[in-house]
Amino acid sequence: MLLEQHKLLLDRERITYERNYGPIPSPGAYLKLVIGHEHFAWLKTISSLVVEIDEALAPRSTADQALADVLALQVATDLKPDAAGNDFQVRYAEAVAQSSAVRQLSVRIEAALQS
Repeated sequence: MLLEQHKLLLDRERITYERNYGPIPSPGAYLKLVIGHEHFAWLKTISSLVVEIDEALAPRSTADQALADVLALQVATDLKPDAAGNDFQVRYAEAVAQSSAVRQLSVRIEAALQS
């Protein structure tokens, strides 16, 4: 679900970026923008979480339940839409308010974390 949310948010930002700056010419150019352009910087919070979880789930990983608990808490904390929170939480709250797909997935993520 987190990966789906990450993709939804990236897609939304790509649309906004292309509206403001024009089409992105290639997947490589898009990746460079996501990594280095200030327009996408707020998404580093969720991007980092996706990478950390992916690394913890890798076959070579020695991650244990304690790390899983820490990552779940980090997801629950960071993916809390909050108009008065940090930059990610504020922008995430805006995305949740503007997109039914983002909102529905946010509810599913929260429910999964509570179970």
